[in-house]
Amino acid sequence: MANFAQSRTLSEYPRGAYRWTLLLLTVLAAVLAGYEFQLAPILPLLLPFLHMSHIQYGYYITFTVLVSAVSAFIGGPLADRYGRVMILDACLAVITVMVFCNVLIVGIKSFLVIRTSMAIVGGLMAGAGAALVRDMSPRLTRALAFGLLTIGPVGSNYLANFIAGLTLPHYHTWQSQMWIMGFLAILMYTPIFLWLKDLSPEVRLKIYQTELAALEREGRRSPSASELPSSARQAFAMLLVHFEPWLMVVPFTISLSLYIAIQVFGPLIFTELFHYTPAAAAQMNSYFWLGNMGAVVAIGVISDRLQVRRPISIFGAIGVALLLAWWIPRFGEALPYHLMIFVATLLGCLLATVAVPWAAQYSESLEDLSPALQATGWAFYGLITRGWVAISAPLMVAVAARYGWARWMQWSLVAMLLYAIAMILANRRAAASLAPAAISGARSL
Repeated sequence: MANFAQSRTLSEYPRGAYRWTLLLLTVLAAVLAGYEFQLAPILPLLLPFLHMSHIQYGYYITFTVLVSAVSAFIGGPLADRYGRVMILDACLAVITVMVFCNVLIVGIKSFLVIRTSMAIVGGLMAGAGAALVRDMSPRLTRALAFGLLTIGPVGSNYLANFIAGLTLPHYHTWQSQMWIMGFLAILMYTPIFLWLKDLSPEVRLKIYQTELAALEREGRRSPSASELPSSARQAFAMLLVHFEPWLMVVPFTISLSLYIAIQVFGPLIFTELFHYTPAAAAQMNSYFWLGNMGAVVAIGVISDRLQVRRPISIFGAIGVALLLAWWIPRFGEALPYHLMIFVATLLGCLLATVAVPWAAQYSESLEDLSPALQATGWAFYGLITRGWVAISAPLMVAVAARYGWARWMQWSLVAMLLYAIAMILANRRAAASLAPAAISGARSL
């Protein structure tokens, strides 16, 4: 195992096309990690098969998310200590095998056993992918790099909805999607296993010593490889004594209420509110993810070119709120099909405008605290996000059942405005430190 890990570790920082190749392989790993957990496109078929109600499914989401949050707490520091790629390779291999086990599901009990096991393994790699993206991206291209990483969950949602919309009219069963998912997962996993490599701890820290030269001149010393946290408890203790991670993560996580609704229940919302067939609902949902996937790259380029993070994210949040304010009163109406496509696509674009600059800003904030805590910081984000999903999933279903989906969308509008306000206040606090960080990153290139 030690020899295998050593062969997958780079002792020099990759440059040029090779660095971008490794970055794109990391994005492919993120796509695969998200794709293998996709259930939303087949929920209209799966829930009746399991005799599971919407509220029961919401409780299932809560349970598995809490389980994966606990494993994320363990996996993030492991990725900081032992490397990102080893964690990714092992976890993706296990989950790919378990995708095929989904066809053995015959009822709620087998469903819970198989999907919970997948959630545990998935949580272990929660921080590794984002940390690897940081390793492969200097600050001047950080937003673009995280925009590409965002293609992971977004691309997986689009891929699952697109394939379901294309194949369900022919195969008609949710099991068919699992077979398709499993074989596609093998194809995607092969180049990741063969060519994705990690940076040694010394290289990960050395790169950012030059970017943090300004801090060193002020008398602050960058950590060495020997100072990597020795345990999950120590890593999180080093991170969470600072206010910045809390300030960056909590408001953004609450703003994900809309994203979570579309990711988990998007096709159900389109079938119940607008009376689409399961295949047509999956196709409509795919337009949202297509718009989101296209925007993450464009917004990343813009944010990097301007070296601006928070203001762009705030602009996107206000745009989402305005679009929801127009759309919510029209829920249940027979809107023209092309208008619905436009709304879904624009909503995806605006959510990308919120998320991509935030991810770059959060990564840079973690660097300023310590380059040795990247995976731990992203594991903390995964922990808080999973906690919010655990709370919001059953709450969302209960609200929708009692008051309709429009009420949850109204809360999503409020949550987005709260995030914008929090970032405006945070921007004032961070204004003094953001510009020197950008200048330092420019000098290191």
